[in-house]
Amino acid sequence: MILVQITDTHIDEPGTLVYGHFDTARALEDAVAAINAMDPGPGLVLHTGDIASHGSVARYQAFKAIAGELTAPMVLIPGNHDDRDALRQVFGGTPWLPTDGEYLQYVIEDHAVRIICCDSVIAGDTPGELCAERLAWLDARLGEAADRPTIVALHHPPFCSGMTGSSAKGLRQGGLELDALLRRHPQVVRVLAGHVHRPITAAFGGTIAFAGPTTCYPFGLDTGPERLLNVTHEPPAVAVHLWLEDAAPAGADLVTHILPIGEWAPPMTLLKAGVKVLAG
Repeated sequence: MILVQITDTHIDEPGTLVYGHFDTARALEDAVAAINAMDPGPGLVLHTGDIASHGSVARYQAFKAIAGELTAPMVLIPGNHDDRDALRQVFGGTPWLPTDGEYLQYVIEDHAVRIICCDSVIAGDTPGELCAERLAWLDARLGEAADRPTIVALHHPPFCSGMTGSSAKGLRQGGLELDALLRRHPQVVRVLAGHVHRPITAAFGGTIAFAGPTTCYPFGLDTGPERLLNVTHEPPAVAVHLWLEDAAPAGADLVTHILPIGEWAPPMTLLKAGVKVLAG
């Protein structure tokens, strides 16, 4: 199984540059091209939120037109910049997006790893939360298949990032409860999030939590007392999660790679099928 995670695409209306500098639509086009060029390609693309710079039907339609070029199926969850009603209006015809209830959360069952997509959004606010209702929903879904390896996905990282700006911590409340909940469900092989616009890994809930890189403008690794939040010109990227059925010594395991997006020289093949192609 190959799962590609994209996050924080921040699509704006066509022709608009986010912060006056960033063509996030073009950045998403580049990411789609890079994903489509993967060989072998992914079985699923998971978007972990902040689809648009500000949630609206027009922006989601622009996103859908670009992401519709993906050769793999895509699913998504909302982030703090998103609007649930507008998402339902544009993506409501898809089989995975719930049409009832307050929260946009659901389960993907038809892959080697089960994926539980959670809604951590507080409408109109930057931080997230997992309230008692959402925690109970997650607990029930995990209890349905205790023997299946599972990914839990949400937009806001449940751990402290070490950054001192507004992305220092994703969840305003529910983090401690989520940690305890996951420890009761050891089948969870990864917690996947977005929000912080750079790849960050931490131990959490008896498993591994990972915040994925953005497809558009990365945030800097700002850890000082000035509490800065800088946009950097590092390359955007996507995360590639590989489920390895025969990984030794632990048996099956989920392995995560970062795939930078940009204009690069073509690769130089050193070995093919174990045979040297290019002399050193």
